[in-house]
Amino acid sequence: MAAALANDSPKYRNSLICCSPRTAEVASGSPSSSSTSGCVSADESYDSNIPKSIANKKLKIHSSATREEIEKAIIQCKELVLSSPQCSEERKWLVRYLIELRIRLEDLKDNDGQNRQQVAIKGHHFERQISPSNRKQYCDHCSGVIWSIVQASYICNDCGYLCHYKCVDDICRMCAHVVMTDKGQFEMTICPEKGLAAQNYKCAECHTALTFKDTWNDPRLCDYTGLYFCTTCHWNDLSAIPARVVHNWDWEKRYISRLAFQMLTLSWSRPYIDVERINSKLFKFIAELEWVHKMRKDLEWMRRYLCACPEGTLLLSPLFVQLGDVNNKYSMAHLQAINDGSLESELTELTELCRAHITNCALCSGKGYICEICSNNEVIYPFDNGAIMCEKCNSVYHRCCWLRKGQKCLKCVRLEERKKSKVEDVTDSNPEFDIDKFVE
Repeated sequence: MAAALANDSPKYRNSLICCSPRTAEVASGSPSSSSTSGCVSADESYDSNIPKSIANKKLKIHSSATREEIEKAIIQCKELVLSSPQCSEERKWLVRYLIELRIRLEDLKDNDGQNRQQVAIKGHHFERQISPSNRKQYCDHCSGVIWSIVQASYICNDCGYLCHYKCVDDICRMCAHVVMTDKGQFEMTICPEKGLAAQNYKCAECHTALTFKDTWNDPRLCDYTGLYFCTTCHWNDLSAIPARVVHNWDWEKRYISRLAFQMLTLSWSRPYIDVERINSKLFKFIAELEWVHKMRKDLEWMRRYLCACPEGTLLLSPLFVQLGDVNNKYSMAHLQAINDGSLESELTELTELCRAHITNCALCSGKGYICEICSNNEVIYPFDNGAIMCEKCNSVYHRCCWLRKGQKCLKCVRLEERKKSKVEDVTDSNPEFDIDKFVE
């Protein structure tokens, strides 16, 4: 019994009592290798498990069958059980299927025979699953298997929360989409653990009593939130932690709760991380990150050229829009792509394509700059490697010319001289009179 539970439910995954994983032969699925209840799972074919002797009895019913149809199927299944030989594979299959039909009938009775198509609770927007996926699914509330053939289930359109029909009214987890929308950022403290005493020795989500004496429900620490959860709310999901990545560039996956897993999965591609504000020293140690950061500044200038050009707007790809933003924030997907090295090649191809358009387009190239120091006819742009821009007047010079001139902007010098000349002209046109000369 314990072995079947440990293998079928994520509640006992990687726990102290978890049994060894199934072999590939058992996992492939045979009629004798089913779980304790023997129900047909979502990833097992119905027609392949049914015995050949009763395959033509038309016992299979549709997932949207009514209460009357299920009751008729139960009566027919009972008759076949009594007429089948004892201890035969046929009777074993019929008994399992009879249990499944009764579970499904109880689900319909709970709502007076009517299945609710949509349910809104705790910020979730549930919709009834009409055609579940082929993989085995588990309820996020009770961590039990969802037998999709006979049990109705709901899935949240926002965060992917999945639960039984009978569990939907008892859920206690707030929608991860609502939580992340309110926060607008990741937790940037590495495992902010406060201890079980701060939680009153209860699960942070369902408030179940936690104790180390009960190995079936041992407390599990979420490395992202720093809170302790019970085994029903913490399935030992693995994920990289944003705080560890930004502070230590640590991509090792650690155990997190179901709520944290849904929050990270939902917000993995959202630009929430301001690396320059949180840990600017990281650019000095990660050369790839520093290079991408420089490319983002170049894309910011290229965007100003391309947005003013009718043909240039066609080059504004989704990657360009994400990385050419002025807020310079990163998503976990961007940082992971930097760590993998895939973002470097994509950015190189994108910047070369945009640079080729700007330098060859008559409209965009007309907005280039001429170095005032050397006064040659070479057109330079703010995103060129050998160019530097004055922070005060936005004039662009060759970097070598700028250094040779002592890092002085000629335009700024002219503007200062012009201001001084205006002040002198004002003082000359309004001379001060000596009042003592006119007083007798």
